[in-house]
Amino acid sequence: MQDAKYIMVTNWDLHWDKLGPKWNNSTLFTLPIIKDGIEKSNFPEKAVTLFIKRSKSNELEKSWLGISKNFRQDPNKGNPAIRFEVSDLKEIDCPEEYKAYTNGWHLNKQCLPSPAIIDSIPEQHINTRPLFFTAMASCDWEQFEEYTFLLLRLLGIHELHRFPQTDNRGKADGFFKLGSLSVLYDATLEPNIESVKGVQLENFIHQLKSDNIKINEKLGYTIKDNDRQVWIITRGHIVRSLRIHDQIEVKEIPYAKLIEIYDKRLQEEWTILQLSRQLKDL
Repeated sequence: MQDAKYIMVTNWDLHWDKLGPKWNNSTLFTLPIIKDGIEKSNFPEKAVTLFIKRSKSNELEKSWLGISKNFRQDPNKGNPAIRFEVSDLKEIDCPEEYKAYTNGWHLNKQCLPSPAIIDSIPEQHINTRPLFFTAMASCDWEQFEEYTFLLLRLLGIHELHRFPQTDNRGKADGFFKLGSLSVLYDATLEPNIESVKGVQLENFIHQLKSDNIKINEKLGYTIKDNDRQVWIITRGHIVRSLRIHDQIEVKEIPYAKLIEIYDKRLQEEWTILQLSRQLKDL
């Protein structure tokens, strides 16, 4: 079930196998029952989804594995909502770990990104992926930090620097500058970023408020006129804006999103300016 990106649960009539012609095989969720910040994410073209049907008394009735797709804004009685279509349903026994999910649209927290399988990548590019891309899904935190640095380097970021790892508690892992974009980054496997790293995030913002970033005794950068961001690179599933202060945005960046950009660069010719824009707009 690790392939399922979303878990969708409801006790509504006709769900999920009887949407049919009456509803054009589509349904929607209003924002209050869309969980885990999904409404703020960039939706995929389609997603493997576990659909769960409950009774009005909240008893589990059936479940299916299928596809949700064609996500779009579609207000319902004036309330913001996301509409999507449902297809390719296959009835299954609901796995035990998902039986307690409540009504709503959830991210599958047990679904680790699988960089080795992205449908949009031509087969000839699969073999160009370094082996550590796959290892990032299950390695320890020290390896994750190391692999993150290598991944950023492979994107074509040459002004990329790691900060000394001795006494690195509370400090960012590194800094990079690409075009007019300047980023302090930190790679972590912590699941609760905002509560665990709250003080660190404030420190990172404070560092970027300065017009200069010092790498070591001999090297530094002027970032006065740059776009400045803090990246917390994780095994998450969606890009999330964690906070914005004085136009400095702190973002959670899933490593799998960076791998997607790596793959795209193999298919398209990008200038440094175009790459900088792609990273800025994550």
